[in-house]
Amino acid sequence: MANETKSYFQQKGTVISWWYPESEREPLHEHYEEQLRWVLAQANWQGARVADIGTGKGRFAIACARQGAKVYALDIAPEMLDEAGRAAKRAGARVRFVRGDAENLPYPDRFFDIVLCMETIMHVPHPEQLVREVARIVRPGGLVIMSMTNKYRINALLRLPEELYRRLRPAKSEAPRYMWSYSVPQFRRFLHQAGLDIQTLHGQGLLQANARLRLGRKLSVAAFPRPFALWFFAKVEPPLRETFLRGVMGTVMAVARPTPTSPAKR
Repeated sequence: MANETKSYFQQKGTVISWWYPESEREPLHEHYEEQLRWVLAQANWQGARVADIGTGKGRFAIACARQGAKVYALDIAPEMLDEAGRAAKRAGARVRFVRGDAENLPYPDRFFDIVLCMETIMHVPHPEQLVREVARIVRPGGLVIMSMTNKYRINALLRLPEELYRRLRPAKSEAPRYMWSYSVPQFRRFLHQAGLDIQTLHGQGLLQANARLRLGRKLSVAAFPRPFALWFFAKVEPPLRETFLRGVMGTVMAVARPTPTSPAKR
């Protein structure tokens, strides 16, 4: 499973064909933009040595570099790195891109002031190993900012009938599994076991614009009209993002620091 998943992300025409957060036509475009704004507000980036693990098309890496950070960005997908490199050049941002495995990072212990790992943990077969590697490369007193897709997000709960149908009548799939989701308690445990002390847990996406209610194998309808979902996201949701309701929001982000006694281990 692990090798198949990693091989999938390295193939042409796979992840690059469905991951386009920069597009205004993407239902969650505003979600991704707000996520970026929130992350940038969590630290002073000027002069910081920053790792962006699972950089994708480089949206976080480029934004941090433009804030004055010295950014090292890693991804396993060659096509994504090519796209990120072009985007950085267009933005006039200096980023050191490298192809690598998020579960076996090519960086020294305690090397970075800040480690970002956004939209990545859900795409690796061994999440605990990823988080241990992130904890290993951040310096004492440094900062880790990580996100995960919430297993119990409302739009996932709307898919329960579809998931039941799939379990009863599983279809053959040519693609290996490349997406996992976790609960907030699982996410907390991953970080705690890696020696990271959570400072903040922040949710986003209570009523997501991409949520769909499946009525049949090939028939679905939007669970929430997009204008309503975007209005709710901008006007109603913000004060709820650090309450118990983050437990059913689409994305949960953590800001964490190494515990004082946390050793750097692989």
